[in-house]
Amino acid sequence: MTDKEKELLAREEALRAKEREIEAREKALANKPFSRALQARKELWYDRAGVSVRQMDIIIGVTCALLAIVILLIILEATGVYTLKFG
Repeated sequence: MTDKEKELLAREEALRAKEREIEAREKALANKPFSRALQARKELWYDRAGVSVRQMDIIIGVTCALLAIVILLIILEATGVYTLKFG
C-alpha cells in the first residue's frame, strides 16, 4: 500500500468519524423538542427574509456589533468619560 493510499484511508476514516459525530448530535437534538422548535422557527425566519444563511448571519453579527457600540457609549456617557454634545 502506498503512502497516498494510506493517506486516503486515513481521510476516509476521519470523515466517517465526523459523520458519526454529526449523527450523534442530530439524535441528541431529536430528543429535545424545544431545540427542534427553535430550529424550525429560525429556518422560517430565513425563508421569510429571502436571504442565505450566511447573509443572515452577517446581518445578525452587524446588528449585535452596533448594539454593543451603543451600550458602550451609554456606559461611557453615564460614567462621565464621554459626553454627547449636540449643537
